Amino acid sequence: MASNTAEPISRNGRICYDSSISQTNIMSIEACIAHAIRTDLDIIEALPEVQEVPVEDLEPYVEHYVVGVQESLRSIIIEQGEPYLRSKDAAGLCATCLEAGIGLPPSMLLRMCQTIMQLQSLDARFVLDTEDGKSLYYVKMTIA
Repeated sequence: MASNTAEPISRNGRICYDSSISQTNIMSIEACIAHAIRTDLDIIEALPEVQEVPVEDLEPYVEHYVVGVQESLRSIIIEQGEPYLRSKDAAGLCATCLEAGIGLPPSMLLRMCQTIMQLQSLDARFVLDTEDGKSLYYVKMTIA
């Protein structure tokens, strides 16, 4: 008889929990924000002065900016975003973030809020990290 407990399987030095795929874990707001930043944030558009930053200062400059945006979004969404998350109102969440001082172009911030909304309601389960540092998720989708 199969067990419902997660049993690790070692594959090329990586551990995969085979039965964890059957567990439901809604993506955390932090994971949703990180994904939205990775997919929707255009550094050149959001931070045009980055083109003038010396190459040796570029990485810490951009990293500091991205971490600040991520922390600000997290704080605003946790403090004021619940009604917008429940109603799946990306435009309302975007307006709230703009009013709270997020200094991104409105169209970019709206795309990020739409991504957060999509991911927040996504039934995704973490499977494993690949050798090249990417995360693999199992996603349940309904196509209408």
